[in-house]
Amino acid sequence: MTLAHKYSLVAGVAYLALGVVGSFRTGLSGGTDMMNDMLFGIFMINPFHNVVHLTVGVLWLLGAFILTAAGAEGLNLALGSFWVLATVLGLLGYLSALAVMPGTTPDNFLHLATAIATLVLGTGLLRALRGGGQTATANP
Repeated sequence: MTLAHKYSLVAGVAYLALGVVGSFRTGLSGGTDMMNDMLFGIFMINPFHNVVHLTVGVLWLLGAFILTAAGAEGLNLALGSFWVLATVLGLLGYLSALAVMPGTTPDNFLHLATAIATLVLGTGLLRALRGGGQTATANP
């Protein structure tokens, strides 16, 4: 199991757990309503926010168990980019449908931390920074 697979497994379990716990907190009705429900007293959530976490968690778990090493790295690159976009949109206030408040809120910090961890640990960037990347050789 590569680092990309291991990261996908850990991140998948974490986000799936956040989605499940959040769903117990908010229930399934209300969609994008601002319910002032807080997960762990820190993160604003609503049912739609929980669906996003469940979906991302399932994608990561599929990547951990089904994809090749390159596929897992590609999935992590895509999901890392997704979390970068979520951070930017959240900071600017465009994710209110997901109960993400604008500015420097805990949700936006979690999304940023997830983006950084995913792009560094899940894509092979850490390996490349340590000089362990493979280089192609030309055939004569």
